[in-house]
Amino acid sequence: MSARERELVARRRAAILTELGLHGSVRVAEVADRFGVSLVTARRDVAALARLGKLERVHGGGILIPTETDDGNRRGVVGMVVPSGHGYFQEILAGARQGAREAGVRLVLATSYYDETEESRIVERLRRARVGALLIATARPTDTRLPAWFDTVDKPVVLVERQCDTREIDYVRSEHEAGVQVALDHLAREGHERVALVVRATTPTSIRLVEGYLAALGPQSGLTAPFPPVRFAGDDHDPSQRNSDLESVLDDCAATGTTAVIVHSDDDAIALLGLALDRGLRVPEDLSIIAYDDVLAPLGSVPLTAVAPPKFDVGRLAVQVAAHRLLTGGRSATQRIRLVPRLVLRRSTTAPAPARARATGGS
Repeated sequence: MSARERELVARRRAAILTELGLHGSVRVAEVADRFGVSLVTARRDVAALARLGKLERVHGGGILIPTETDDGNRRGVVGMVVPSGHGYFQEILAGARQGAREAGVRLVLATSYYDETEESRIVERLRRARVGALLIATARPTDTRLPAWFDTVDKPVVLVERQCDTREIDYVRSEHEAGVQVALDHLAREGHERVALVVRATTPTSIRLVEGYLAALGPQSGLTAPFPPVRFAGDDHDPSQRNSDLESVLDDCAATGTTAVIVHSDDDAIALLGLALDRGLRVPEDLSIIAYDDVLAPLGSVPLTAVAPPKFDVGRLAVQVAAHRLLTGGRSATQRIRLVPRLVLRRSTTAPAPARARATGGS
């Protein structure tokens, strides 16, 4: 091997170790693709680093070498599978890292990109690896298939922002049902009576929001649903379809006298805001808007009041629950933890026109 070839190999393996430190795992196929080498060469690099004690080989790649617990067992690594490392889950991951530091465990991250097949493959890879427990924010929107899946996983599982009530599975999630109630309470205090809910179709969060919204309405609340919750299937990559769906929402608001809308998620709330302003509507004087997630809400042309799920705390507590499972060997009681979101007030909500007139003594 020439000096130049040795230099390239050294640089490639150093980059592999950097990737390992950032994400906790590497895949042979990704190494080959990134560096433009064959699978055989990428596999050889991973094997060489394993011989040097830099990583531990697993099927399809390598992971960080697990640390030892006080009793000498190699159970100090927690694998975490999330649909995305950005947006909503970015703050969850920040909390998870903090929880890992506090619990003295090592966190290994993998991303499914909302692909159920990829998620299953990742979980199987981590299951075969020497991780002690799994944190999973599954891409599957409902729990109908989860029980059978969990039966195949021979490690403690903690669900993150998800739940499965048909098995003794730990979970830590935001109580989105309470989150929408927080928004409705605020709008009711401002004098709104007709409040609409707009969500993406069949996401794990939207399912909970619709449940909480429908449960909160009624004579005692002083609120009514001007039309059924709008579950639209707008595609992030097809803004024209999303805008068409949201234009229909504005049409329905005008036809029913709706004065406030709760929108999941922030990007859709910002899109609705822009379309409302294009129509000449004033926000919040003519239409109050509350976003749900509080990731992008402050960046609207009118900064949006938003419900903020406790994302950091969800990640932090999920790791601590997993670490407790490792410490007790799975003998402790099932933990089902729900954290209540809070409302962050900005400039997109106010009392509707009739309530403002009454407050000022107008007709």
